[in-house]
Amino acid sequence: MVPVKKQFKAKVSLIICSRNRADRLARCLDSINEKEMISIDGELILINNKSTDNTMQVMEDYEKKVSFPVTVIYEQSLGLSKARNKGLMHSSGETIVFTDDDCYMESGYLLKASTIFASGEFDYCGGKIILYDDSDSETGYNIFDDLLILKPNTFIPAGYIQGANMLVHRRVVNKIGNFDTMLGAGTQFPSEDIDYVARAAYAEFTGAQVPQLVVYHHHGRKPGDDHKNILKSYDYGRGAYYAKFVLKGKLSFIFHWVRQSAFDKDRKITNEMAGAIKYVIKRFFTP
Repeated sequence: MVPVKKQFKAKVSLIICSRNRADRLARCLDSINEKEMISIDGELILINNKSTDNTMQVMEDYEKKVSFPVTVIYEQSLGLSKARNKGLMHSSGETIVFTDDDCYMESGYLLKASTIFASGEFDYCGGKIILYDDSDSETGYNIFDDLLILKPNTFIPAGYIQGANMLVHRRVVNKIGNFDTMLGAGTQFPSEDIDYVARAAYAEFTGAQVPQLVVYHHHGRKPGDDHKNILKSYDYGRGAYYAKFVLKGKLSFIFHWVRQSAFDKDRKITNEMAGAIKYVIKRFFTP
């Protein structure tokens, strides 16, 4: 598909993808600071990933009520990576911000994001993810206090940078391309975010964890079965992530795999192995 031509050249592109979560999406969109978006020459790219609820209506209504550029796109192929790739195709900013449809950005977030790459110290980064509702299960968060530089050609543990709060400079996208559509929500392997930043690292880019960039994650999953199921899916995603890079010749990932799994009680290496095997079968033996 040919990218949509834009008269407006954004400095920052905010990309949000959504499928069948219209109510959550509406709250997410309402939390976007309109004055900040205007002041940074920001654009919002909304991807409706084949929703069957009123997601499209929520997106179109929001587009009409704000005074900064909004592009609403329908992506008929299921999968978060496919949706994010469509967002990249339609974006124009040098700084690209990804967040999720159940997240709220802290006040000032967009202003900080607009200058985050100005120093040239790093090319991609992730911020803090704080649980919005303390009664939700302790998943989908990322807490740290200090700036951490992630050097090129080094292993990045799963979870260090998450798609709910991830920023990349256009030069990264230009070099490494799209998200891997075998990975991400909508597949068995929710690891498209860590795969993307790992590919950036091995393409000689520098990354960072930046504590000043804060979003609040309102995922709504509760302790119990919800918690167990999401942890299992994360295990599968990590297994696919490790397997992909081992197959690419990064044999050090085997060491990191064992080390990371051995000291985290929430991880089950048996599930990760199952995810790795499923990934290999899907990659090489599934039409």
